[in-house]
Amino acid sequence: MTEEKKDEVLRFSLALATVDVELEHPETGKVEKYILKEMDGTARDHYLSFVGTRMAASDDQKSLQNFDGIQANLLHACIFRIDGDKQVRVPVGTIQKFPSRVLAALFDKAKEISGMDDEAEAEAKND
Repeated sequence: MTEEKKDEVLRFSLALATVDVELEHPETGKVEKYILKEMDGTARDHYLSFVGTRMAASDDQKSLQNFDGIQANLLHACIFRIDGDKQVRVPVGTIQKFPSRVLAALFDKAKEISGMDDEAEAEAKND
């Protein structure tokens, strides 16, 4: 072990990253407040297992064969509606009704704050 590595210290906050989200209902104009939270290890593993069941191998490559609910399933682990002092998990069925542009933006942000970029996801699948 080199002297340089011996002195290295990794320090992290164990607080989950969060992002405030506001969604406006077009019929009423009412804005509801949500919070997007970083996944913990258990939620991350559940999501990767969910995605893994939809993978098919061909010619030594894996590819996703069924995209149904991929974004909503990840968001279900990450997005909570603010109800007074409570944070209420948003059902998958409700998430699936969000416009696709909203789903895509929330999905990308949830992946980002959870360290689930494509490289991290590929590494996790190889563990």
